[in-house]
Amino acid sequence: MFNEQVQHKYSVMDILHMMTHHDLRVYRKKGSKEMHHVQEGYEQSLKNAPFQKGMVFVSPTKKDLTQGKGYIITSYEMLANRYQHVTHWTPNTYRGGTYYDFKRRVIKGHERNNLKQVHVFGMDIDSKEVDLYGLYIGCEEQGLPRPNLLLETPRGYQLFFILDTPFYIHHQQNYKSLRIAERISENMRQAIKAYAPIDTACVPFGFYRMPKEDNIIDFYPEATSTKALIKWSVNYEKKQKKAQFHVIYPEQTTHSLIIESDWYRGLIQSRHIDKGYTAASRNNAIMTLALANYASGRKYEVAFDELDQFNSNLVKPLSHHEFQRIFNSAYSGKYQGPKRSYVEGLLELWTRGVQYDGREGWYKFKKPREERVRSHYHEWEEDIVEILEERTSPEKPFLTGSLKELANLFGLALSSLKELIKKSRKMVKRTVGKGRAAYTQITTQSMLMKHILLLRKNNKKQENYFDELAPYITIAKPSIQLLQKEKWLKEVESLDLSGASPPELIS
Repeated sequence: MFNEQVQHKYSVMDILHMMTHHDLRVYRKKGSKEMHHVQEGYEQSLKNAPFQKGMVFVSPTKKDLTQGKGYIITSYEMLANRYQHVTHWTPNTYRGGTYYDFKRRVIKGHERNNLKQVHVFGMDIDSKEVDLYGLYIGCEEQGLPRPNLLLETPRGYQLFFILDTPFYIHHQQNYKSLRIAERISENMRQAIKAYAPIDTACVPFGFYRMPKEDNIIDFYPEATSTKALIKWSVNYEKKQKKAQFHVIYPEQTTHSLIIESDWYRGLIQSRHIDKGYTAASRNNAIMTLALANYASGRKYEVAFDELDQFNSNLVKPLSHHEFQRIFNSAYSGKYQGPKRSYVEGLLELWTRGVQYDGREGWYKFKKPREERVRSHYHEWEEDIVEILEERTSPEKPFLTGSLKELANLFGLALSSLKELIKKSRKMVKRTVGKGRAAYTQITTQSMLMKHILLLRKNNKKQENYFDELAPYITIAKPSIQLLQKEKWLKEVESLDLSGASPPELIS
């Protein structure tokens, strides 16, 4: 399948070198078959190198990949020995990796924030009904470069653009280079989607098929210009007239109304804000203040410094890690601004007579709500599930409060939330206690199963707890109540925890 003329000039290993931008070691650190003096010379050269080498993950089969199993590859010597025996890999390199379970080869470390360099934009086409020639013409019509690599997969094709200059990923400026790369990738997928059924939900820098002699359809060795792609992406967004995030107070100067408002100054001068208050805790205070800065258009670094000082001045400050997680969430672009009900709750509890003087805000949405006559239930469900996935974790799966408080958090009327929970197959609600002391807990089906799996992995004896939670979970069609416990736990154990979101809870 690999074009004979191209194959004669470029081997599969040449392509793998190009895709990874030579970011792996040449020889294995241990067990190399190269001569000893050559290895010593190479190791010495690495000591003077400005950057450490990266690594990639590989998986032997699709089934292994779905179970989180695979291997860590750190050198081209090892990759040359293994590539024929694996089906999937990560063409973009990571800083490091390890194993959840070394014996079973359950890999750990292929998370977004652990990426070292982005060398490749990959796209998955999950269909054989594709005019490949038309796809290439479509790239040209859209002003995109020619794809560097086209692979055939069992159910379709995969397309790759290999960058001439990688995006170097680091934590500074909230992973700015990674966010730029993700945005370009999304724009490219949307543009090419008009010519082929591109899977836009596929993780942009995750696992793809391993190139081999029998699945390579086309290879073009001239790397894609990173600078040109950035310019193309900016122009594409202008042409598409993508909806931008609206400033929460558009008709007036936002700086003077939000971060210099009485309520903002009153709140940021408070020193005794503590944990344990639903919707009015330290976490909520920092989230609210950070959103006020974001809605005002304040620079990330300036806002971070001010709120870091605010946190340090609290009698009981949050840990730096938890503070940074909350702040980054506020600046993620998922919210527009502070929510009035939260601001008023914080002011009432922690300030003396300071009043809120703004409008409503703090919504998560795909487009401005004011442009809709009425949000559909499935849209509300998606918004709430996204919030729950962010604010819960396998360790703490439930978001707790009264139904009214939760409705305020989600930006819904109480009656709408009740109706939505009744219809939803993705969310779980339970009431703990009776009468005035009762409170509501809400989570997602997937997070609850991850929670129970975590307990099992930690070898905790929670038999009664399993029985207590079982009625709230459904697996496939039958209810968990109709399944024997051991059968259910076996199904739960097949779930993968590696993609679990970090906790971001309201204290």
